[in-house]
Amino acid sequence: MKTILPFLIGFILAFGAVVAISQPWNPAVYQPIAFNHKKHAVEQDLPCNFCHEYVEEAYFAGLPSVEICLNCHDSPITDSPEEEKIRQHAQRGAEIRWKKVYRVPDHVYFSHRRHVTIAGIACTRCHGAIAESERPPVRPVIFPSMENCINCHRQRKVTTNCNACHK
Repeated sequence: MKTILPFLIGFILAFGAVVAISQPWNPAVYQPIAFNHKKHAVEQDLPCNFCHEYVEEAYFAGLPSVEICLNCHDSPITDSPEEEKIRQHAQRGAEIRWKKVYRVPDHVYFSHRRHVTIAGIACTRCHGAIAESERPPVRPVIFPSMENCINCHRQRKVTTNCNACHK
């Protein structure tokens, strides 16, 4: 038993380390306002670019500014405390500090414009059924992995050359 115990502990630690490093590091993200995508995208039929205003023209989609939210929420629509937070931010002259859920590594170049406008890829391809969510996701619905990107590039018969996406 004495000879098996160190081996067993070592095996468990090694296995745990392998599992830990093989998982994509993506900590949970909690938003300052519990944004309901379903209420906006499905029930109000707002397109993604209504709030993510740069999605068609820049590499980043953009996160909604207070001004964008105030287009509809300048006056109360509901008695939701989350909606009230928008006006509180505006009264303080503060932007809503949304936290990015989808991140690509620094060495990867991803352009929303190139994918959405030029290639015509729907937001759901990378973001899944985010429009159906009633609470902000704490992690990506679809993880932005190299495997997912390569599979999409191959299906669409576009370059898989490393230099196309890696800087």
